Amino acid sequence: MVAASGATVVEFVTTVFVLSTMFSMGVKLSASQLVNALRKWRLLAKSLAVNLVVVPVIAYLLVRTVPVETGFAAGVVLLAVSPGAPFGPKLAEISDSDVAFASGLMAILCMLSVVTIPVSLLLLLPGDVAVDPFAIGRMVLGIQLVPLLLGLGLSFALPTLANHLYPPVQRLSDYTFIGLIVLLVVVYSDSMVSLVGTGTLGISAVAVGASLVLGYGLGGPARATREVLATTTAARNAAIALFIATTWFSDPNVLTTVLAFSFIGVVGSGLIGSVWRRQSVGSALSHG
Repeated sequence: MVAASGATVVEFVTTVFVLSTMFSMGVKLSASQLVNALRKWRLLAKSLAVNLVVVPVIAYLLVRTVPVETGFAAGVVLLAVSPGAPFGPKLAEISDSDVAFASGLMAILCMLSVVTIPVSLLLLLPGDVAVDPFAIGRMVLGIQLVPLLLGLGLSFALPTLANHLYPPVQRLSDYTFIGLIVLLVVVYSDSMVSLVGTGTLGISAVAVGASLVLGYGLGGPARATREVLATTTAARNAAIALFIATTWFSDPNVLTTVLAFSFIGVVGSGLIGSVWRRQSVGSALSHG
């Protein structure tokens, strides 16, 4: 009874977190950032390929190669097929790279994921895990794309109102994210401990490392876009993955794997981004 109540609270807080996060992302996004990303069509094509195809396939091959329980494997695949990290622009700020391209790419990935997430889950999840791609597609549409487009539309039609709404909605997103982490630790602490020794953390680390390397290699000749694609690819969209995990999967191992995998991706991307920033500052000073 207590576990069921805890799971219900987690699902509610996750829903508020995703809705507020996507709406604030839309409010903050500008049409020029979208256009900027679309104009770099060669870079965009490579960005979409690595985020929507290559990383999910890497995750699939890893969980097929390393024997892990079904719930752990499903969690790895679920986060891997969830592109468009809300942290993308913030990671671009940390690395002092192309924030405008990071914002535009994030929005495009979130829009396309309405189709790519359910299709990828259908194709790549372990064979004994059943999903309804149409139900998941409707879920992603309602919880991610609709609030994102509402925020974007508001910032275009009523920019003054959007500017007033952004701070409280962003705070709601931040607070619910912190609350969600605390809830997950409290409700699923046993499941989190069970990750140790399963191979799941190692798989997640390998997937993050491969994502950073591939993103950097495919990010074009400019340092700013290489760093954006590397960190955006490595830090997957934990918001939508957590929502799907809490509402669709009954196995708590899926949820805790998503949390651990996303933590490794965000922290790893943030650390490498800070290193790149120091290198950039040092290079500028030496040339100054």
